[in-house]
Amino acid sequence: MLFDWDIVGHREQLAQLEREIQTDNLAHAYLFSGPPAIGKFRIALTMAGILQCPKGFCRACKTCKLVPTGVHPDTTLLKDDGESLKIDEIRTVIEKANLTAQGKHRIFVIENIERMPLEAQNSFLKTLEEPPGRTMFLMTTSRMGEILPTIQSRVRSHFFFSVDQETLKAYLQKEFSARPDLDEIVNMAQGRPGLAISLAQDPAKLQEQRNLYRKIEVFLGKNNLAGKFLFVEELVGDADDPSQNVELFFDAFTRYLRKLTLEYLEQPYHPLKSRFNLGDLVALFESLEKTRYLIDKNANKK
Repeated sequence: MLFDWDIVGHREQLAQLEREIQTDNLAHAYLFSGPPAIGKFRIALTMAGILQCPKGFCRACKTCKLVPTGVHPDTTLLKDDGESLKIDEIRTVIEKANLTAQGKHRIFVIENIERMPLEAQNSFLKTLEEPPGRTMFLMTTSRMGEILPTIQSRVRSHFFFSVDQETLKAYLQKEFSARPDLDEIVNMAQGRPGLAISLAQDPAKLQEQRNLYRKIEVFLGKNNLAGKFLFVEELVGDADDPSQNVELFFDAFTRYLRKLTLEYLEQPYHPLKSRFNLGDLVALFESLEKTRYLIDKNANKK
């Protein structure tokens, strides 16, 4: 690689981005899509640093130190704080985009642009259609279906897949060699380096994931309807932030189904095949996404 991206996996996509940078074949807007916690925002932030650094991304100059902190004068970061991107925030972005850049580019790094309501997306669209000179947008999403097709058609898209298990395990063995549970963490992370690192660093998060996986295993192993309703009560009943709990559950369930699908393909006599075939797993994926969409639209969580 030409630059130090400090990213686990995604070599092919990073090589393509480097070719675009080296040949000055840059788009005014990029959209990095793929599953959560695989490094998309980190890649966008690193690309901003590469483009802004006057010394070929030295990682030592003032520019390289300011860009990741969000205080670089020509680089604006909109990190995902769990809230939607309000129309006023997008209008502020549009106003800043029309200012003259002090350096080579004026760059906006926006994490999870699906957080923009339709009104905000429509307001943002005109800026994407007629971008001011030297302005660039580096954006990420984990839910392409929630982004207006008109926005998708005005960006250069790069899709980032889950990292293969061998690459992820090799990285964890290098960084956390003393841990005896790396295989379990790799299995839980299902190709997401950000999640794997978080689980390795935070025992409470790892235990939380273990508990969720056990619940899901019980749900799939037997049809205990009363137990399912009790779990829902615990999940959303008295929580300070039930939306966060629900999203954690959806995410864990999605990863568990992915793991189960791979096991089905590798094990001809998997014990759950008597209850669910591959078509059933696909239907479960679809049900999860539909339920997640409805909850995002303020349907009753229970």
